[in-house]
Amino acid sequence: MKHLFEILPPQFFKPLTGKYRREYADCIMLLLNSFKPEISYGVNREIVVRALTDYFEVDDAEMTFDDETYISDARDKANGVIAMLKSCGWIEYEQETNHQLNVVLYEYAIPIIESMNRVIREEEAEYQGIISQIHASLQNKDLYSKPYELIIKGVQENTERLLSELKKLNASIKRHMEKQTNDMEADEILNHFFEYHQNIGSKAYLRMKTSENISYFRSAIIERLEYLLETPEIMDRAVSGYMEVEEKTDETAAYDNVVQMLLDVKSSFYRLDDIIDEIDRKHTRYMRNAVMRAKFLLATGNNLEGKLSQILNQYVEELNCGGTGESGEETESAVQNLLALYPQNYISPESLQSIKVTKKLGKVDDLSTENRMSEEERQLYKEALRMKNRNRFSRKNINAYVMTLLKDCSRMPVNAVPVESRRDLLRIIYISIYAGNRSNNYTIQRTGERTEIAGFSLPYFEIIRKDT
Repeated sequence: MKHLFEILPPQFFKPLTGKYRREYADCIMLLLNSFKPEISYGVNREIVVRALTDYFEVDDAEMTFDDETYISDARDKANGVIAMLKSCGWIEYEQETNHQLNVVLYEYAIPIIESMNRVIREEEAEYQGIISQIHASLQNKDLYSKPYELIIKGVQENTERLLSELKKLNASIKRHMEKQTNDMEADEILNHFFEYHQNIGSKAYLRMKTSENISYFRSAIIERLEYLLETPEIMDRAVSGYMEVEEKTDETAAYDNVVQMLLDVKSSFYRLDDIIDEIDRKHTRYMRNAVMRAKFLLATGNNLEGKLSQILNQYVEELNCGGTGESGEETESAVQNLLALYPQNYISPESLQSIKVTKKLGKVDDLSTENRMSEEERQLYKEALRMKNRNRFSRKNINAYVMTLLKDCSRMPVNAVPVESRRDLLRIIYISIYAGNRSNNYTIQRTGERTEIAGFSLPYFEIIRKDT
């Protein structure tokens, strides 16, 4: 794998780190816009010069490209910027047969400029449709003729992109949280809250919890990934496609790489919950902090919060002024009025005071003997409880019932279980449910076939006694 600076020229980032970085960044964006109508990233040099000249007509500040001569002419500045970008490896010249000189972007500069453009536009997390694309490609049977080229490669790339976009959403929420400072006024907090809600809360976050909910697609995606891994014919075609696309000759290594790709995708869909939980925690924390700060700053009434807010604001204003000054007596009087004490007959729900729990023991009345149960009635009640427990579909009762059925047999088909009522049919279902318990003396062996019992279609299985 090559290093980044084995591809980029040494002076590549120089235009974006110098004195005129804002101007160079604007000119690079204008370059990208100039190429949009063209069929390639190449355009007549005169068109580029004209676009940059129009930009510098508005910006009349002088520029220097050699630290000696300052230029104010817009066209000269445009030519200077083009020359600088060419020397730093952003663009090159290409001459056509008619001697027309074109400005061409280097291929490595294109993704960097596009990323700059996305950062400037402050695009929200664009993961909409990624997970549905993964799901659709795995469900499309027509694509299984070339599983690596049409399914596996795209699924892996989209999964990595999905993880990246969710992490960007996580970082975006963190950035909005850091913008909340103690210096914000109430209106600034509210404006920031509505901006967050518009750009993240009502779009990216809401979409993640509704239409693009991971849980909705995950089971089907993982099921298809396991189907790929367990189907030899599909894996053979996938390995052949991998060797052709990636130009590999070692079939064993190719098989291992394809398997690892599928396992990585499967693991990623299990790990998505951790990212989503972190996003949920930060989103909840941001919403709570914004509301609490705005509520505190807006509290100006006669309640405790309002009084504390006014007292603190008065003192802060005095401290910012460097002393009490002429208004000191007025401030002291206003604060004292706010410090009036009132008797409290209840504990506020917002109070940190713990409520004392007291117990008062009253006089215990004598138990009545009129409706006392007789010994005979008590025995009948106990017997009724024992019968009720014996008839429960508990694991212990089902195990005892199966042992009674098996007697000296080592196994018996489910068809041999006597069914005289719907309750007997339910007992068969519980036999199947409890079969996996290690404490039982039996297990079952499924065949994938179905059988009909008392007019109901059930999966066929055999009941087998465990070796003791």
